[in-house]
Amino acid sequence: MQATAKVIDARARPHSPAEYFPAFDWLRGVLASMVMLYHDDLMPWEHSGNFAVQVFFALSGWLIGGILLRSTRADLPRFYFNRSIRIWVPYYIAAVALIGLSVTRDSMTGEWWRAVAYKLTFVYNLFGVPRLAEHGLEMPLEATGNHFWSVNAEEQFYLIAPLCLLFVAARLSKRVPLWTAMAGLSLVALFTIDYSAILFGVTAAAAAHQYPGWHLRRNAQMACAAVAVITTAMLAAGVDYEHTVPFLGISIVLLLARPGKQSQIGTVVGGMSYPLYLNHWMGVYIGNALLGPFDQKDTPLRQAFGVVISLAIAVAHYFVIDRRLQRNRSAWYTHRRGVIACATGYVIVGCGLIIGFATL
Repeated sequence: MQATAKVIDARARPHSPAEYFPAFDWLRGVLASMVMLYHDDLMPWEHSGNFAVQVFFALSGWLIGGILLRSTRADLPRFYFNRSIRIWVPYYIAAVALIGLSVTRDSMTGEWWRAVAYKLTFVYNLFGVPRLAEHGLEMPLEATGNHFWSVNAEEQFYLIAPLCLLFVAARLSKRVPLWTAMAGLSLVALFTIDYSAILFGVTAAAAAHQYPGWHLRRNAQMACAAVAVITTAMLAAGVDYEHTVPFLGISIVLLLARPGKQSQIGTVVGGMSYPLYLNHWMGVYIGNALLGPFDQKDTPLRQAFGVVISLAIAVAHYFVIDRRLQRNRSAWYTHRRGVIACATGYVIVGCGLIIGFATL
């Protein structure tokens, strides 16, 4: 669910080096924690978990859109390589852990195998989620890991966005400004698909590419703040959550998209957010296993214990795995490996689509 917290400086040209946005580290930590707390019934608002995901989507669209708009076609192998190292390794570790525990507890029915196949090929959002209401109890650990759907949506975005922004948009932008085309597409998506927040983020990135630093101007900041206040009030009043939350999501991202210096604590908070998002279910299972014999299963004590365990696992995962991956991926990169990563991504999702349509 992460991208490097960078975006172009207000005074820089579109292709100049990116600056660091420290607030995004804290934002990611807060959003991942919201999902963890929601799934353990510690946040009463029914949309808490989905709201966090929608803001994640807006953030991803802004960051990845910005990266791609500053890139050329020759940069694509490195882009895919970086995404595969950053996303696949933690994701498959979490998926294998979940499936491994499920093997010891669940009956491996046809529905179980379907869910496993969808998750391993990044298409669970397309084929698994629609089956959740009817077949959730047959899925691994009774549909634990359902939150993987958003990572699958992100992976599909990483495969589609480069083609759209570096090939289609290159021709389109000669006739109409890219950000206006993206704005129109975002509004269409708002009423047709579940991932419009990503397109809102890409739209904002396209505007920043054409008008560097526009979001840092006073009028833009005031407009974003007004949108954030109005949409927050609408959500609090229960008004049209689905069509309101993408506007709140992108306004939060733009308000926090201010260059600054990287901090050690913020880096850890942001770095642990992805493993926390993936693995927070472990705190529930470990907590119930340890405290269940003392009649403390799903009690406030177990919930607090589960939060501590989940945070500890996320921090350990970050230091042992994620940080090493990020530190070494430049040294590991070659053009050939980038091309292989690119091809592998399309093959994995392509196989998932074949499996998905074959098992409808």
